[in-house]
Amino acid sequence: MSAHAFLLGAGQYTWRNDVDAPHPAAAMAHAAGLALNDACIPQHNVDLIACVEPLSWNYSNLAATVTAELGLDESVEHLWVPAGGTSPQDLLHQIADRMANGELDVALICGAESMRTRRRYAKRQQTPEWPTRAEDVNPMRGQQPFSSALEIRHGLRAPIQVFPVFENAIRAAHGRSAETQSNIAAGILAKNARVAVDNPYAWFRDAPSQADIATISTDNRLIVAPYTKRMNAIMDVDQCAAVTVVSARWLNTHGDKLRAAAILGGAGMEEIWNPIERQSLAQCHAMERAISLALEKSATTAEEIDAMDLYSCFPSAIQFALQALGTDANDPRPFSLTGGLAYAGGPGNAYVLHSLATALTRIRKQPDARLLITGIGMANTKHAATVLTGADHVPPAATGQTTYREPLGETPREVDPAPSGPATVCGYTIEYGRDGSPENVIYILDLANGKRTIANSANPHAHDIELKQAEPTGRRGSVVAHHDSGQNIFEFT
Repeated sequence: MSAHAFLLGAGQYTWRNDVDAPHPAAAMAHAAGLALNDACIPQHNVDLIACVEPLSWNYSNLAATVTAELGLDESVEHLWVPAGGTSPQDLLHQIADRMANGELDVALICGAESMRTRRRYAKRQQTPEWPTRAEDVNPMRGQQPFSSALEIRHGLRAPIQVFPVFENAIRAAHGRSAETQSNIAAGILAKNARVAVDNPYAWFRDAPSQADIATISTDNRLIVAPYTKRMNAIMDVDQCAAVTVVSARWLNTHGDKLRAAAILGGAGMEEIWNPIERQSLAQCHAMERAISLALEKSATTAEEIDAMDLYSCFPSAIQFALQALGTDANDPRPFSLTGGLAYAGGPGNAYVLHSLATALTRIRKQPDARLLITGIGMANTKHAATVLTGADHVPPAATGQTTYREPLGETPREVDPAPSGPATVCGYTIEYGRDGSPENVIYILDLANGKRTIANSANPHAHDIELKQAEPTGRRGSVVAHHDSGQNIFEFT
């Protein structure tokens, strides 16, 4: 067996210093042009283009818009997948599979966000001179909502609330203090931030220290416990990236193997969709399985990985990946090739394109390196892992096989939406306002009947104090459903 698909070209660009970025589709076309030029492939050779859905603008036909901006022939095939942080790899894995079947030779994957520019215009109460926005297009269409109606009703509605719950669960599972866990999270991100210093496309290149990241201050307020501002992905960016993917047939006939990265294997897995229904909040079984499958298909062990770009929307995501690899935060290998989403930048669903583009550059300098790229989508729900190396350094046993996404196969926990009675805390977080005051406490609870539920506190200020005085996880209390509001309220006993 061998590799069937290769990265041959990459392009990235970052707009800085209040310079207006073009609309996302035009930015994607810019990156795609750079990636084609880098691969030395004329536009007329492109068989397929795949565009990662942006969050900063909506299009009625994104791929057609990018195709026109780039000047490709209208006959070029379009490939789309539901949006999320795994989108670049979901597209890459499908393209690689089709190349293995002899269906394609040259494909482009591109993504961009112009969120900083859009928000700058909104602040001035102006509208950028971009194409008419398709108001009827939901960028997150084609899949279930981020979380359930019950979860949303209690405040578990976006990654910024969900991943802190995992961080607290990881801490409790390891018996660590809040200070120790915060230092671990900050240390991981400080390590990534040092990588961003040398990345010319990174959004932040100031390399804050572990203490800078962990310490709560006016400029680094607590957002959702235990995460400070500098522990969160930065989505307010103007960035684009693209990669050119070619088949083994194309590379052997037209390409330069010394400039190509082989896709040794890749896999995608889907976790139980709604967070409160998962068996564990301190482990991620779907991520473990995706990484394990990708390594297996690549004939590579975790120890043989030289460097990684572990999806880094929040520190808990990185820790889940390290657990899956059988290592921890003390591992000396790089956890990011770019600096990660908090420092290199988090351009919506397109971040992993920057990982892949940077990986290709690294492999050109170190062709025998084996790199692991991971992606995460939604509420730590969708997972993808890809292993790369130089085209002339493919292990004989590598399969080159890639899979889009497989279900995990676990049975979801049964949920009681309107509970009444004893409950035990298995997960929690606290959301803070800009003035630093607690605004909402979210509890995930195990009930005496074996079911799960979610609840809030009737007094966030009191619970904020109580949660900091003693370990909340495993503590008991009672929960009552308020049918008029649909809100469950938890109190410690």
